[in-house]
Order: sequence, then structure tokens, then C-alpha cells
Amino acid sequence: MSRAVPRQLLTDAGLALALLAVTVGPGLVSGLLTPQKVGDPTSFASRAGIPPDVAWWAWAALALAGVVIRRRRPAVALVLTSVGTTGHLLLQTKFQLLVLALPLVLYTVATVARRRRLVLGALAATMILTYLAMLGSRLDLVHDQAAAAKKLAQQHVAPVEAVRPTTAEVPVDALVDAGQSALEMWLLLVAAYAVGDSVRSRRAHLAAVEARAADQARQERQRAALAVAAERTRITRELHDVVAHGMSVMVVQAQGAAAALDRHPERSATALRHVIEVGRSSLSEMRRLLAAERTDEAEDARLTPLPGVGVIPDLVDQLRSAGMRIDLEIEGEPAVVPAAVDLSAYRIVQEALTNSLKHAGTGAGARVRLRFEPRSVRVEVTDDGAGPPDGVDGYGNGLRGIAERVALLGGALETGRAPDRGFRLAATLPLEARR
Repeated sequence: MSRAVPRQLLTDAGLALALLAVTVGPGLVSGLLTPQKVGDPTSFASRAGIPPDVAWWAWAALALAGVVIRRRRPAVALVLTSVGTTGHLLLQTKFQLLVLALPLVLYTVATVARRRRLVLGALAATMILTYLAMLGSRLDLVHDQAAAAKKLAQQHVAPVEAVRPTTAEVPVDALVDAGQSALEMWLLLVAAYAVGDSVRSRRAHLAAVEARAADQARQERQRAALAVAAERTRITRELHDVVAHGMSVMVVQAQGAAAALDRHPERSATALRHVIEVGRSSLSEMRRLLAAERTDEAEDARLTPLPGVGVIPDLVDQLRSAGMRIDLEIEGEPAVVPAAVDLSAYRIVQEALTNSLKHAGTGAGARVRLRFEPRSVRVEVTDDGAGPPDGVDGYGNGLRGIAERVALLGGALETGRAPDRGFRLAATLPLEARR
């Protein structure tokens, strides 16, 4: 059991004792302050207004028990308090503060009820019970008055037939008086329901607002996580392209340098210079990519422009220096190319030529064809090597990255064996973003 439950019980028990105290307390204080007259047989309990009737205390115990458990068992508390209050109103015609337990418990029920109709039904039931209890107490009073009048008439030797029977009729005055007395109780019950329902609505609204805020925060975290994952995927793909291209060119140049070391030292020196240049270029681009997730020290790296179709001739020249035969064809006038398409076109050519360099075989050549159209850019790379083995769609795993790039931009990709020999890759990249 949590610590809040005993604290609530103690608070409600104190509230129940307070209701009992304000009910019998004024009479008790009056009895203590009023001295008893000599020869007065009246007891202290009678002078203090303490009810001697056991039934009164029994009804009070039920009503106060409902107050004590009102927050743990609201429905049971309402039943107990309704029964206790009804019994009190039946015993007396005077309105006592103890009956305030019923509006208090009804307020609690209204704050925690899940269905408003149930609380409205409980409100109507309690209003009917309080009216009937008050009407019953007044009918008992009228009956006692009629009995006293009859007894008094008999003492004066009045004819019995002159006394009108009152037991079979309900006096209109009793109905009106009960309605007037019940009106105060009804106002209290309606006010308790209204305040409780308002509190319940407020709590529900706050819970909904908190739930929406939690959902929005969770969605923001999910979007941030997806953005981070997408950025990491992009950086990984860029690193793969940079490392694969740079290492392939460096390996080819190093092999050429090693082969020409004895007979043609000048060629070895040229090849080694190319290795150094390619290595430095690859390291610089890797630093730029890795600095994309940093803050202060990465500002200079972020200012480095991304490669695009404009530097494809430089890429071709770099691979030509490694001994690869490459023909470059450019058709059409380059229009304004979006940054994503510009970078992707460059990476596709880079990956395709790197695959040809590694897998097409010694002496294989390649042809790069760029065609600029009004709504798209078409990239086609074909080599005349041996081609991929039977049953294999392409060279290595680089085609997977190319396919992801093309799919992300909403383009089309064609891969397969060339008509004569070798391998062919053709990608169409739209210049307009997908809607």
C-alpha cells in the first residue's frame, strides 16, 4: 500500500470527526457553559443536545463511514452516506450539519466517475430519498400532533366523532413544508455534482493534454532518431564510395609503380605522385564527411563544396592516369541541377567506374555518357570487360548503394550485361522532387 492511501484515510477520518464535532459541538459547549439549576432533573446530555437515541448514532456512523472511505470506495461510500442521511432526516425535522456528508461524498463520486449518466442517476436518487425522508419526518410530526389533539379532546370529554381522522390523508402543508426543507439539500447536492463534474472534466482535459504532449515528444524523438539514422546511412554510403574509389585507384597506381620500378623509374615516380594525390583527396573528403556530425571544429569542412557532375571530367582524368581507357560524352546543356541529384550523379559514375576498374579485367575500357534533358539527367556507364560471372547481376556490393540513391530520388535504374560484352549501368534521375 502506498503512503498516499493512509494519508487520505487519515484526512477523511479527520473530516468525518469534524462533521460530527460541528453537529454536536455547539450544544456540548452550551451545556458546559450553562450551569444546572437546583432541583432540575435534566441530565447533562439532554441539556447539551446530545441525542440519546441509539438509532441517531447508528445513522451517523453509516454517514461518517461513507466519508472515511469516499476516495477508496466511492460507490460504497455513496450508498452508506445516503442510507445514514436518510435515517437522520427521518428521525428529525431539523436540518443538521451532519447531512453535509452526502453532498461531500456525491462530489467525490462525480470527480472519479467514468460515466456522467451514472452520476446524474445517483443525484436524482439522492434528491428523491432526501425529499421522502423529510416528508416522512413531517408526516410523523403531523401524526403526533393529531394524536395529542385527540388525547386532549378526550380529556375535555369532547365527542370522539368530532375529531377528524388524519391518518389516511397527507396534508398539503406537509408536502409543501417538506419541499421547502428539501430545497436546501437539493441545492447542495446539485452544487456538489456541478463542482465534482467540473473537476473531473478538468482532470480529463489535463490528462488529454499531457497525453498529447507525451505523444508529440515521442514523435519528435522518433523523427530525430530517424533523421540521425538517415544521416548516418548517407555518411556511410558516402564513405563507402570515397574509400572504394580511392583505394582502388591507389592499388592500381601502386601496382603500376611496382611493375615499372626497375625499367622505368620515372613512371614509378609519376604513379606514386598519383597515389599521394588520390590518398590526400580521399582523406580530405573523408574528413569532410566525418565532420558532418561535429559542431565547432567542423565549420571549415562544411564549407567544402560537394562534388557533382561538374567534376566528373576530373574524375575521368584521375582514372585515366591510373591506366584505364575512358571515353566521356556529354549531351545537352546542363540546367540547374538540384544538389541531391548533382551529388548522386557524381557518386553513380564514381562507383560504376570503380567497379569497372576492379572487376572488368586488365586492359578493359569504359564509356561514360551524360545526357541532360529538361526534366531529368541520364547517366550511363558501360565497360567492355569480361562482365560479371553467370548468375550475378553486377560487380560487387556497390550496386546496392547506387540503387538506394536512385530509389531515394524517385529515378529508374537499369543494370545488366552490355549488348556486346562487359557490363552496362544506366540511371535516370528526375530533376523535380517527388510529390
